[in-house]
Amino acid sequence: MVATTAAPPAQGPLTGLKIIDVGSIFAGPMIGAHLSDLGAEVIKIEPPRGDDVRRLGPSKHGAGLWWKIVARNKRIAAIDLGKPEGAAVFCRLARTADVVVENFRPGKMAAWGLDYARLSAANAGLILLHISGYGDSGPYRDYPGFGTLAEAFSGFVHTNGQPDGPPTLPSFPVADTATALVGCYAVLAAILERQRSGKGQEVSLNLYEPLLSMMGNMVVGYDQLGEILQRRGNRSRSSIPRNAYLASDGRWVVISSTTDAMAKRVFRAIDRADLAEDPNLATNVLRAKRAEEIDGIVAAWVAGHTQHDALAALRAEEVACGPINDAEQFLDDPHVQAHESIATLDDPDLGRLRMPNVVPRFSRTPGRVRWAGKKQIGADTRALLLEAGYAPDEIHALAAAGVIVAP
Repeated sequence: MVATTAAPPAQGPLTGLKIIDVGSIFAGPMIGAHLSDLGAEVIKIEPPRGDDVRRLGPSKHGAGLWWKIVARNKRIAAIDLGKPEGAAVFCRLARTADVVVENFRPGKMAAWGLDYARLSAANAGLILLHISGYGDSGPYRDYPGFGTLAEAFSGFVHTNGQPDGPPTLPSFPVADTATALVGCYAVLAAILERQRSGKGQEVSLNLYEPLLSMMGNMVVGYDQLGEILQRRGNRSRSSIPRNAYLASDGRWVVISSTTDAMAKRVFRAIDRADLAEDPNLATNVLRAKRAEEIDGIVAAWVAGHTQHDALAALRAEEVACGPINDAEQFLDDPHVQAHESIATLDDPDLGRLRMPNVVPRFSRTPGRVRWAGKKQIGADTRALLLEAGYAPDEIHALAAAGVIVAP
């Protein structure tokens, strides 16, 4: 799909929904990005200096690449919420919003005079989603929180990495991403409840609990068996063989044998029918006792083939396997291209720009990546304030006072 520099109309199942995104970095803004993909009108509020994500990570032609992703499909307003006049502007914008998403430390919005009581006074159906590092209660409530801390605090980092190596932080914001997805369904659940009650509400979310909920039986295993989940690298103690295997061309193959039938397919694919028929390897529990031996056999077989040939042989036996792709391989993959997993846009700053496409797919009301994050700070402030009923001279006075940036 290709988007032009002229703003295409919103489309998707959330068309007509209005979100104000006053978050920063990733968790809050990614909620707005996901909802905007599905047609919601999302207004991104950034400070007059510009959002911090604009300056985070690599850039090209002065445009931050993370910003292009996080601020996609959003209208951008620059407002100093720390000034009473800026808070008043925000309140006026929130009168017609369905949802406000914020991820400051607990109490920050209230300190600006933007607590739920004030925001909902003129909009009883407003939903206010709070995101913070540790939540709005408990002794860590006021600690600063970023995804890195949540990844460590949740227990995820302790389990990630090689057995003989250190706990390993992920290379992308896993906690923020997980929180954003939970935040999306929290928002939609609150909207559904509002249809029944006619009332808005506040919703609280932190950065570590969504990741904790994805950690499987880590808590239950300790609670019931006293076991502390440890780092196992790419192996699984409940699924053998399961690992990443190096091919002869320096690329990698992953194999997953969650079921006993799948393990037999692996053995047949690597010309070891004897292993497939061995009653001492019939179950994952039995195979776990010989995990080193089995992994060595599979690794030696993969090492004798290129990635392409290994995958072809494995897939011929319907083995659950696949390549470990880097970005270049992923973008060149014929399935990725045929399935349109990547959206292509014509961006005014960067020209041709590719980014992940909308997830999920709707048959009647598909979403769309309409534009990437706008480079100009406060690009839509003036238009948004005019729509909110401000007169041009009022907008000029606010800009002159440094309350807003309205190019």
